[in-house]
Amino acid sequence: MQTAVTIAILVLAGAIVILGGAAALVRVVRTLRQRRQDRLAAAPRKALLAFVADSGESGADELLAISPRAWQAVEPVAVDMLGKVRGDAHRALTEVFERRGVGDRALTQLTSSDPVRRARAAETLGHLRRLHALPQICALLDDRQPDVRVVAVRALGGIGEPAAAGPLLAALTRPVPAHLVAHALARIGAGTVPTLEAALSQPEPLVRATALDALGLIGATGSVSAINDLLHDEADAEVRLAAVRALGRLGGRSAVAPLLAATRPGNPDTLRAAAARALGDIGAAAAGKELALLLADPAYPVAHEAAQALRRIGPAGLAHLTAIAETPGTEGPVEDVSGVLHATDSVVGLGETPPSVAVAHARQALALAALTAPPAPAPPTGPVRSGLTRR
Repeated sequence: MQTAVTIAILVLAGAIVILGGAAALVRVVRTLRQRRQDRLAAAPRKALLAFVADSGESGADELLAISPRAWQAVEPVAVDMLGKVRGDAHRALTEVFERRGVGDRALTQLTSSDPVRRARAAETLGHLRRLHALPQICALLDDRQPDVRVVAVRALGGIGEPAAAGPLLAALTRPVPAHLVAHALARIGAGTVPTLEAALSQPEPLVRATALDALGLIGATGSVSAINDLLHDEADAEVRLAAVRALGRLGGRSAVAPLLAATRPGNPDTLRAAAARALGDIGAAAAGKELALLLADPAYPVAHEAAQALRRIGPAGLAHLTAIAETPGTEGPVEDVSGVLHATDSVVGLGETPPSVAVAHARQALALAALTAPPAPAPPTGPVRSGLTRR
């Protein structure tokens, strides 16, 4: 029995040594391979940087002359660079890629069994803005690998074709991160607005919310009326929040009334606070009186956002804050606004003495306004001349 145990221990120890040696060998091989790749990519990388720095005016022939092995080593860097450059440099680098056959190879790799190859191919085609690759990349929105789906979303945003708006919104059920879809739609731009407005009536709340976020990011001011209608009728809390955020980005006089309605008691505090913030974002000076009332709101986030909104809407808002902060009888320190309202404090109307919490919110907002105000111009230096001359 003891002999069998000893043999088992020796076999286990040998296996550990062999596995350790194999792991060390793999690390050595990977290190050597990476060093070889780095050596191969060194000269092409310099040529690539010089080409981009020159906006593609010269150096294309040098990039085209790079050997296939060296180009393979530098291609990941080149693809990453292609996604960052704009204008003439992007057009020139795209031409180099196409002449080297990078786009055609990427098309064939979209159906590879390796998810890394599929993702890299989609990324490359997105940076190349290969319009005719749109159907194949849209198909990757259904890929079994989440990372491939994410790259496909970004690639469609890079291609910039409005026809991708429908598949992108449909991909939200796969699932795909909603914020990535919204940003991809925003990159595509105004051409997606009809599809996004139609999506506001979709049954899936996430689709409606993402469409609202995208409309706000695009700056679709013509969609304010449709967003107002949705905010009035919408039952889902997250969609209503998205509508308020969109109105805060888009602004306009027609957004003030629905945003004020969203600040009123009876709505969730998160929505009321977001609506107050949105009124500040659009600089709604006409909402000053209503925002001033909210400084005494029992919900701290609502009162805080109302005070900051008054600070951001300019002189009219600052006047309301000053009137509350300097109310007679409120001199001296007041309660920390992060605390709870006293039982004797209540929401007050105009003309009444505001509770201590409203005064504290006003003073905090005024203090922040003073800290963030642009510095006053420096007085002139040197001797001051009176403008009178001696005779």
